[in-house]
Amino acid sequence: MIHLLDEITLDASEVPRVLALIDDEYLPGLPEPLPVLLNRWVSPPVVVADVPTTLWLLWQLPDVPSYYRMRANPGASSVVWPKLDRLCRHRRRHILASADCRLPVSGELNHVV
Repeated sequence: MIHLLDEITLDASEVPRVLALIDDEYLPGLPEPLPVLLNRWVSPPVVVADVPTTLWLLWQLPDVPSYYRMRANPGASSVVWPKLDRLCRHRRRHILASADCRLPVSGELNHVV
């Protein structure tokens, strides 16, 4: 199982617009294999003057080859992420796997798309 954790720093006032962009434009245009949106959080849980909000989006894919197939077929992401970038201060994606599994060595995986 692969998890993608998007860390998006933005003004609290932009959170509803970003969520609408994801719900209305990104999710309907996702390529196969579909990453599943498992959860979304904000931190801090209150609006604090002059403090940015971080929006966390947790996605799931079944395996490493699915991640590379998704990357090779951007679907709506090539249009949506630039729009999102105009609304946020910073965006970073973390690609996560279970620490309990053996990590493949470069060259062991077939990245055929």
